[in-house]
Amino acid sequence: MTRIFLTTVMMMLPMIGWTQPDLGQPVSAGADTILANPSRWGEMPARSDSNMAHFSYQPRSGWETAALVPYNILGIPFRILDVAGRESIKALDRWGIFDMPPSEHVGLPLPFGTYLLPDVAISGLEGLSYGINVRRPDFLGAGNMAFLMVSSSTKHADKLSGGLYFNLTETWGLQLGAGTSELPLTKFYGLGYGSTEGDESFYNRISQWFGAEVNRDLGRRISVELRSYYSLVEARESGFEVDRGLGVIHADDLPFGFPGESSGWTFRIGLIRDATSETGRAQNRGFQKASVGWFQSTDNSDLSYLQYALDAQHFFPLWFTKRTLGLRAFMNRLENLGTSEIPLTRMATMYHPNNIRGFSDLRFYGMGSFGLSAEYRWPLWVAKGRDAMGLDSYIFSDMGQVYDHTDEIAFNHLNYTGGFGVRLINGEGKFVGRFELGFSDEETVITLTFSQNFQHHGRSLLYGKDPTRRP
Repeated sequence: MTRIFLTTVMMMLPMIGWTQPDLGQPVSAGADTILANPSRWGEMPARSDSNMAHFSYQPRSGWETAALVPYNILGIPFRILDVAGRESIKALDRWGIFDMPPSEHVGLPLPFGTYLLPDVAISGLEGLSYGINVRRPDFLGAGNMAFLMVSSSTKHADKLSGGLYFNLTETWGLQLGAGTSELPLTKFYGLGYGSTEGDESFYNRISQWFGAEVNRDLGRRISVELRSYYSLVEARESGFEVDRGLGVIHADDLPFGFPGESSGWTFRIGLIRDATSETGRAQNRGFQKASVGWFQSTDNSDLSYLQYALDAQHFFPLWFTKRTLGLRAFMNRLENLGTSEIPLTRMATMYHPNNIRGFSDLRFYGMGSFGLSAEYRWPLWVAKGRDAMGLDSYIFSDMGQVYDHTDEIAFNHLNYTGGFGVRLINGEGKFVGRFELGFSDEETVITLTFSQNFQHHGRSLLYGKDPTRRP
């Protein structure tokens, strides 16, 4: 069969103009071999309009050229970030960092099974924070944790906090936490959504707290939390920026509770549903949380109020691998039950994770807060494979406001911000940290932190998060 096929092909070749070249007679190429040279398909004709294709450059239309100008300008920081990130990661890869086996626990090993880590963060409120934290995994039992942290900052903010977590059963967990914090350069612009940049002032905010929280897994990705903690918060004049002190700038309209202190107990119950598969590169599903808290003062004031908090998040997979759109909405509300006014230090405010990036934390004060966020994420680099440790880029837009009455919530009262950043994801798909730039009409906020606004960590008492700054 093969011989018949080859014979048939050889008989058909002369019919289509193919001739066997004389390999014994070398052919010298002319100046232009295309003009008239023999080939395996016969003699090639000279160039003419009938056998030559002409390609001409088609200019872009005016609208396309105009659209590319802002596109290229806005893309400059992303391209710089992309090149810097890729080159840094390539250098680490050449050093063999990513070939090292993962350690069971992160940090410098110390005696008694503890691990030490540097604690570094950047925020608009505290500036550059630096310190250390010490962790003791499996403290008095498997799955438990002991944590201690001390830090200071370039804006003179000091903090000492610690906590314990006990894994009681498969469904029960217990957190204990305590700490003290001082923010000598807390900004105050006035109360309500209408406070302006020109009224910027500073005061010293001091807080101490201790408390406990019980967590219960109810199944179907639903859990409940019960929290009780005591807190004392004081507002007084700052020893820094004295010419811009709150008492100087707002002497004719001092907020209630300044100067002064407030102490009391807070009791809160919250219901959480977390259907997301991971914290690093969540692709679908959502996260919802609702809580209600009650505060009762222990000082001489008749201060008592309820605090309601709602948080809804959802992630949408987009048309490329690991591209995600995250949407979030949150709302907080205080309802005064006593005869005393709510002091400045207890009012609803914008603080991580319920903040609008592009403004420093504690920028706004009111009886409630409201915010919307959108975040588009895409992979920037991965070490080994699609789901390995790597960097993700993201751009975001936030909007929100504080209010005293819900009818004050309006488009012309909202504050709008935007920005971009990079997220570090570990090999298990968990979020590690982020670096971002947030822009508003007042300031540019640089943030380096190991927590996120979406899917924020639930063990806040354990890790020393100040409960008086957040709902």
